Amino acid sequence: MNNNILSASGRTFHKFIAHLTNQLSKPKTKFVSQILCGVLFSENLILTNVASKVPHPGRLTAIAKRFRRHLADGISSLKPLWFNYLRLVHRRLDVDNLFIVDLSDIAKPYAKKMENLSLVRDGDKGCLVNGYWCMEVYCRDKNGIIWPLILWPYSLEAESQLSENAQILSILSQLDEYFGEGFGIWVFDRGFDRLNLIEPFLASKRHFIIRQRGDRTVVLSNGVHIILRDLVEHLFAESRSWLVYKKLYLPDIDKPLYVVAYQRQGYEQPIILLTDMVAENKDLALGVRNRYAKRWVGCETSVQFLKSQIGIERFAVRRYRSMQRLIFLASLAMGFLSFLQSRCKDIGKRIEDKLRYCREPKSFWFYRLLIALRDSLSNRARMSLSAWCRPP
Repeated sequence: MNNNILSASGRTFHKFIAHLTNQLSKPKTKFVSQILCGVLFSENLILTNVASKVPHPGRLTAIAKRFRRHLADGISSLKPLWFNYLRLVHRRLDVDNLFIVDLSDIAKPYAKKMENLSLVRDGDKGCLVNGYWCMEVYCRDKNGIIWPLILWPYSLEAESQLSENAQILSILSQLDEYFGEGFGIWVFDRGFDRLNLIEPFLASKRHFIIRQRGDRTVVLSNGVHIILRDLVEHLFAESRSWLVYKKLYLPDIDKPLYVVAYQRQGYEQPIILLTDMVAENKDLALGVRNRYAKRWVGCETSVQFLKSQIGIERFAVRRYRSMQRLIFLASLAMGFLSFLQSRCKDIGKRIEDKLRYCREPKSFWFYRLLIALRDSLSNRARMSLSAWCRPP
């Protein structure tokens, strides 16, 4: 397995970079290929560590300085790079595939001189620390492979930042610009239970499933206004089932929506979902529930992987715009692992030591692939990386 998986992955990486950097200049292509290669093998985003994994005869400080210069450049090359990547993903999607959206934190509790630091809630420690918010969007393709579409950190202290809602809608509108309105089913957690977001979702014809806090007032078909949590409690008492559903409306909005709620074993409070998808019988309601249940692996496990294995919280870039581009490029490194799973159907057979690479969560192949690639990078195999970074 040692050099075999590394050389096979290198050929796939070369194809991935060729798709990504189509119509980009040679310096930009070289930068993208080298920084993605370094990110995959360095376990953090400190540029000198990333540069140390690049097979290049230059000095580490010179390579890291070149990386900083490219990261500080304008955003002009970022959108073509992103759209080339989305084109690669779009080929593997159907109109009813899931798009999973969430907000996460990038905690930098000891940072003092980074630009536009703001208070964020550290999800691991449950307290407020310095850092940045980060919007994540993932999708699941026809084969169930998870693809990161974008990771974009932002700060509410930034001079050009309007509001969190504006940031969310801006990124979603750019995705709509590429995929088209009404493409996919968008799954959101409780943090998106905001009327300022739901109204634009309905206007853009976006099919959505949003988990509810339960404190929203809704309107029944007979005109009765009721708190959503009380309605769900009444439905459970009436049906005596673990899954309930009902047609309803939001105040001053004519379009019908549906609430789907279900009980989880070991939890007192039910999961309450609001969707614009029709759920007039148990089978349709169960389909809504099953789509939302896939959110955990698509989002929570993915960001855990990005923080623990890619190291998106371990960087030392002070400039705000450079930091945004670095995190965005780190998400493309995970995108390469998705591409590798998609292109190499027998990649699992190449990983021989099942005890070594089958770590929890066992269904999440990104851990297995990255650990196998890093283990195969011995001093002898390091020379194989030169094929990863050659011009396409």
